[in-house]
Amino acid sequence: MSIENARDPRVTLMREKLFTMRPKPLERWVWQQGLPASAERVYWYHWDLGAHNGTWCSQVPLRIVARDCCLDPATVTRAYQLLKRLSLLRREDPGRDPRNPFQQATAVTEVRVPRDLVLALGREPNRRPTETKPVGTEAPTSAGRPRSPDPGIEEAGRPEAFGRDESRAVFARLSAGERQRFAQASSHRRATIEFDADSRLGPAERGHVLSTLESLARARPVAAREPQATPGASPRRLSALDLVRVQKGLRTLAAARSEAPRTGLFGEVVFSVEQGALAKFPVPLAVNIALKKIREGEWSAPKRMPPDWDLRRALTEPCMAAGRI
Repeated sequence: MSIENARDPRVTLMREKLFTMRPKPLERWVWQQGLPASAERVYWYHWDLGAHNGTWCSQVPLRIVARDCCLDPATVTRAYQLLKRLSLLRREDPGRDPRNPFQQATAVTEVRVPRDLVLALGREPNRRPTETKPVGTEAPTSAGRPRSPDPGIEEAGRPEAFGRDESRAVFARLSAGERQRFAQASSHRRATIEFDADSRLGPAERGHVLSTLESLARARPVAAREPQATPGASPRRLSALDLVRVQKGLRTLAAARSEAPRTGLFGEVVFSVEQGALAKFPVPLAVNIALKKIREGEWSAPKRMPPDWDLRRALTEPCMAAGRI
């Protein structure tokens, strides 16, 4: 690239400055609805914040949204009403601010995808996958398989089919160095490894190892499950939307009993779900278990909950991370 191109402000904007990514099917669907420009601004504003947080939720005061989108607060309010009718946004009212009971807390906004677009996603074209050539591999052979570094394997032809017990016996005969290279190749999704000069495996057995690597390289990565709390691991934090659901659940239970919520009960539930006995369950299930125990009168304060545990730590972090204000 020339010096003039390197100093081009367009290049600087693309390479160094922050930018947003809008899915093309969703952007086209929004255009087809004929939304006002103000409503589009508000929607993509919360889309960017939700994508940045990883929870698709954000908690930003209305005046901040109006300022960042260069709109009037009344225009933002009308945009919220229109987006809610189209099921593009969902806003949860958290009630009063626990830190300031005389002030209404900021609503939690969740961006959503319309149902008709979800049903049509299968017909939308996908991005072209990036083909990366693993380091140390050569060009594929005419059969489409990576060329083996061992000529003896090519002479043996197609690897034989090994049963489970036979496959275990083959991998048990790998040397320590070969096992280490196999683990590195499988973690980096490479289809070849280098065998020892005095390897105890024959050509057919080496072909079986390479075919196993090739299958692992072609396999799609499995989506990771929600991490569970383990001793020594950093405690999880409830999102702003989860905190709102806990508050609403406690208010509903208190209203059914015609009594005021017990002081500190909200903090006990949050601590138990984040770090206590309910941390081993997924967040929605943990919250439901806590509310059921409270409803049936079986709830007790977490034993490991420190007496000086500050609930504001659980409330402040999602708000600051979502709105960055």
